[in-house]
Amino acid sequence: MKKKVLISLAMLVVIGTSTVFAQKVGETIQVSSQTYRVESNSGENVVLQLVPSLNGVLSRSDNPGVQISVNGSNGTYSSINSSGTHTLDAMNKGNIKVGGQVGPNIRSTGYLTWSGQNLSITAQSSAPDVATGTAWTNTTITMSADGRTITVTGAASGRGSYTETFTR
Repeated sequence: MKKKVLISLAMLVVIGTSTVFAQKVGETIQVSSQTYRVESNSGENVVLQLVPSLNGVLSRSDNPGVQISVNGSNGTYSSINSSGTHTLDAMNKGNIKVGGQVGPNIRSTGYLTWSGQNLSITAQSSAPDVATGTAWTNTTITMSADGRTITVTGAASGRGSYTETFTR
């Protein structure tokens, strides 16, 4: 019942604003700042599915004091209360800061997957807890089906590959 009401509401909003409703399977529409994808269209019934979004505040699972705010294609640090030695060192040296960009160029690559860049803290392999600076690295982002767990994977200079898990 809720889906039919939502679809009817979406159609009223679209028709009421004289906008052409997405007809083809795979097309997307915006309704009240949410994006929906057309899953099927039988002529009389159109089935929409909410397109997942990374938008919001994500807390690092192993270090909840590190939080990232994602809005559209960009992520910024919203909190850096870290117990991680290299993170604290980078913050004390001014390499990272609250409000600083941490994940630009985020773009969807499929259902529940994105790619983008990540501001990685660099270090030498002989001293991995001492920050030597930062570098932009390519990253892959995946979201769990319930939208609550986000996994970021990539590689950082002096630290090798990494996997970071965030929760909402």
